[in-house]
Amino acid sequence: MVIRKATTKDLESIGLLWQEFMDFHKERDPIFARSTEGHEHFKEFIAGHLEKDSSLVLIAEQDGAAIGYCLAMLSKYPPVFEAKEYGTIYDLAVTQKFRRAGIGEKMYKVAEKWFFEHGVHRIELRVAVSNEVSTTFWRKMGFKPHVEVLFKKI
Repeated sequence: MVIRKATTKDLESIGLLWQEFMDFHKERDPIFARSTEGHEHFKEFIAGHLEKDSSLVLIAEQDGAAIGYCLAMLSKYPPVFEAKEYGTIYDLAVTQKFRRAGIGEKMYKVAEKWFFEHGVHRIELRVAVSNEVSTTFWRKMGFKPHVEVLFKKI
């Protein structure tokens, strides 16, 4: 298994992994239902991050096939706070067949090292509480709740 920086050649694979990722979330909460062209928009979104110094897009491969991806970004707090920067993990997904094999943890560790090398010492992410798999994973990585996001359907 290899973890490397993604390139434009990986966009199609990332789009397919994202579709599986979103369908997995949709099973737990219908708000995550993806639009028909959602994967195309997501590939454009990822393409915009491939060359940014403030973004890291990783791909995990097994025998040349993409089995996971991660998008990490450098972010800034509003100037009203003493803290200036933090890291955001936007997505980290591993295809179902390869989950629970340490691949997500390895991608996370690469992203964590990248943040540290950029002088960032706090990482934040959003986790769907309806997704017991990701909630368990992120807690295993040492994350704990920080802000609760509430919603109301009207």
